[in-house]
Amino acid sequence: MSVLWEGLLQGMRGVGTIALVVIPLMITLEIAESNGWLQKLNRVVSKPFRTIGLSEEGAFPVVVAMVFGLTFGSGVIINHVRRGQVSRKEARVTGTFMALAHALIEDTLIFWALGAPFLLLLAPRLLVAYAMAYIVHKLTPAES
Repeated sequence: MSVLWEGLLQGMRGVGTIALVVIPLMITLEIAESNGWLQKLNRVVSKPFRTIGLSEEGAFPVVVAMVFGLTFGSGVIINHVRRGQVSRKEARVTGTFMALAHALIEDTLIFWALGAPFLLLLAPRLLVAYAMAYIVHKLTPAES
């Protein structure tokens, strides 16, 4: 019985550690989104995404997905495509990047808090996501 009790306590500590990271992060992100700080951040962050064929509008869903996760990022890209703010090619490149690097900030902070090395969590996902999005950008024909 003590093994079950120890497992329960260990699980609760893990959930507590995750909550200590996720709850303040979500509060901060909601405040940032409400005050337009996320859009200002996007102007700065979107510059490296030009190499993989994304405009500022096309990079916005990537930034949202990296911060908030895949669900929010997907909602933003669907909305951008419906409004005609991004091309289908940009949506494909964005989707590729989002699939590999969604929740990048949240996941990295959670696993870092649990003891994983920060750069080993962040760098490989960013490099692979960027490389694959670049390949998709180069292989996808331009729209007519």
